Amino acid sequence: MDAQHTGRSPHAGPRRLTLLRSFNTAANRPADALLPSGDIQSSTAVGPDGTIYATNFAGQLFALRDGSTANQLDLAWQFHPPMGSPFHATPAIARDGRTIFVPFTVGAGPAAKGQMFGVRAPSSGTDGQVAWTAELGAGGVQDTPTLAADGTLYIVNVAGVLSAIDSNDGRVKWTAQVGTSGTAMFGQTVKVAPGVATDGTVYVTCITGSLYAVTPPSGSGSQGTIKWAFDFGQHLGQKPLMATPVTANGNRGQDAIGSAASVTIGADGTLYVGANNSNFYAIDPQGQQKWLFEADRELAGIWTTACLSSDNSALFFGANGGGIYGLNARDGTLKWKFPVYGSIYGSSALGSGGLLYTGTTAGQVLALDSSNGSSVAVYEAIEAVWTAPAIRPNNTVVVGDRTGKILVLGES
Repeated sequence: MDAQHTGRSPHAGPRRLTLLRSFNTAANRPADALLPSGDIQSSTAVGPDGTIYATNFAGQLFALRDGSTANQLDLAWQFHPPMGSPFHATPAIARDGRTIFVPFTVGAGPAAKGQMFGVRAPSSGTDGQVAWTAELGAGGVQDTPTLAADGTLYIVNVAGVLSAIDSNDGRVKWTAQVGTSGTAMFGQTVKVAPGVATDGTVYVTCITGSLYAVTPPSGSGSQGTIKWAFDFGQHLGQKPLMATPVTANGNRGQDAIGSAASVTIGADGTLYVGANNSNFYAIDPQGQQKWLFEADRELAGIWTTACLSSDNSALFFGANGGGIYGLNARDGTLKWKFPVYGSIYGSSALGSGGLLYTGTTAGQVLALDSSNGSSVAVYEAIEAVWTAPAIRPNNTVVVGDRTGKILVLGES
């Protein structure tokens, strides 16, 4: 994943989707798991050598490789901090592929805190080795880290504290508060990976209201500053919203306020992002709306991060209502729409040949021709797929399902 979240892969991906290999991450859950479920709601990351890195709710990071058995993945190594879970977090990978970066919520209740781990393969055995640990503050962390070109890692915790971390040693370089200070009622950020523009501006959405542009401190400063905030509630379309109040823990965007999607950043700095109100926005680097597209209305709206075509002319995203959309990046007009049964909670992946891969809550993995939205291939996973597909160097596609299985799909 690049820091601009374009969703583009350097690999083409397959034109047929057949199950080639699998691995059950739920088979051996830790005794001290914060949650008994082996549920996978995070995406996989793929190393330069094709190694698959996956996490689950039970609190494990797995490194998986093609096994000697034809239809299986083998465990290379794994990592689990005591009383820890990454929840929705997808691992990030160092440029050289040697260090894996993954955040965990460690502990429960008032004792819970966030930690980022830099983990490396062991010299022997199957227990990953911690290279460094960074403290992310009190409360949980469920979000995916973003690795910028200069080696800085960016991560946001549930309370809205953005941390910039030196990926070489885990040193926290600076922090900034987005949203309200402290823990917001029913949570504040969910499954959001910060977007980093080429000028260094960091963009973070909050489920409680706005998109924030954060400027790093100058010199040796330790506090970033908010450049501007874009309030989704002040930029609504013509269609009536679909919303229900959040009255207890479990803010999933059902109140149509804020966003739980990460931004996609275009070559000219334009920000593209979906929101809980079912609108998809284009916003300029100064925080002004360029256009909005009104997707079919549904609770929690759009939770996925858009893919941007290699020529920057088209955007592709899935929504909770209406299926998968293709838009013209220039003005937000609809190019095509592919309807699906169920919803889409995981972002798509765009192969170098133009195929768009997406998982659905109805248990399908789809390959579409991104030029016109036509179906190329479908795999019936049966179980819900909430992960963004990842394309490996050998042109296979990896997804995880809600029962904890990692599936490798491709041409048999």
